[in-house]
Amino acid sequence: MIIIKNLLPITALCAIVVDGSAGYVQKPISLCSSQEGMAAPEKNATMISEPHKYFPTQIKHIVDAADAISPDAIGLPDDQSYPVIDISPWLNPFMSSDKEREDVVNQVLEEATTVGSFNIIGHGIDDALFDRLYTAARGFFSMSLKRKIRFSSGDNLIGYVANRNESVAAIHKSGSRKEQKDLRETFSMSSPPNNDGNVRGPHEFHNAMAEYIEQLQSVEKAIKQIFTAALSSAKGIDIPATYLKDVEEDATGLLRASRYPSTPGFEDATKLLPHSDLGTITIVASSEEGLEEIRDGRWYKVPMRKGELHVSVGEVYTMWSNGLFKNNIHRVSKEAKRDRISFPYFTSQGKRSSNVIDTDVGISPICSNGEEPRFPRTSTVDHLRKYMGAFTGEKDDLWDD
Repeated sequence: MIIIKNLLPITALCAIVVDGSAGYVQKPISLCSSQEGMAAPEKNATMISEPHKYFPTQIKHIVDAADAISPDAIGLPDDQSYPVIDISPWLNPFMSSDKEREDVVNQVLEEATTVGSFNIIGHGIDDALFDRLYTAARGFFSMSLKRKIRFSSGDNLIGYVANRNESVAAIHKSGSRKEQKDLRETFSMSSPPNNDGNVRGPHEFHNAMAEYIEQLQSVEKAIKQIFTAALSSAKGIDIPATYLKDVEEDATGLLRASRYPSTPGFEDATKLLPHSDLGTITIVASSEEGLEEIRDGRWYKVPMRKGELHVSVGEVYTMWSNGLFKNNIHRVSKEAKRDRISFPYFTSQGKRSSNVIDTDVGISPICSNGEEPRFPRTSTVDHLRKYMGAFTGEKDDLWDD
């Protein structure tokens, strides 16, 4: 069972850490609640009480409108460029100025509140590691199915999962018979890599994924600090700089190597149906075409250049920001490059434990003064649980063995 534990009370989170030093704020975080601390917000006329039903409906409406313009994605016009944000001022705060960090926050705030995605550079991960990662993944996926199955854990969370064994269509419906199963095979590893629940893949593959997870930790920390600062700026309230990282401090990430193989008879099928990720943020590495998203009401191709990472907002950040951050809607196209490989890293997926905690988890939406809550208090794991029936064939919990 994966749980979130050791959550600090909101009133205890009163120190902002910038450049390694702590400064103290004058007022606590403003939750969308009439009560203090971890209390759930009171229900009101605008409250979306069942987010797991709201988001699929929202996504369907947006996708239908985009498809009505054109179901095919296009590149950005010549006079526009895809947002690429250098986050190095937040990875190296002692070597950057307040103005440089503020500029990064403003750029992220613009993208997070409109489309919910952007690419980043200045993340500090060496190209040589990416080369090893792609080479090792291609070596693994090129093995026979019989050999790959040996690295399966028996569920769809950790280790190897064969092509057409998962189904985004379980939640985000498709009228096409060919799109009822995802056209991809995957291998997943949770953070930290030495987690007892992980399946150890072939030596080179395991080591490359483990090293990449370790290097992603500083990237995740910096991005969540940037999102915290963006939320603080937009709401006009003081929030500790590490808040969105600390609120699920014991959470673990999940790195997934995904290969989208050529599948005879399915050439005209979307490889991964339109959806938004369920958690906080997702960090994606891929140097090959195929990822597409909705921008300005229509489908656009996402440029995935070597050395850049793609960041997308998940549904939990939409809820925690009370709708300020937009959950990014994306898909993997039927036009995706043959045998495309990508590495999405899903942050804050929870932590395996023998204990179950069903109460006192998560946070209420963070609001500006006078703002009404639109979502109930939740955590990433709590939100994931709501989808379990569709994803796991009515199993009680996604994380059950």
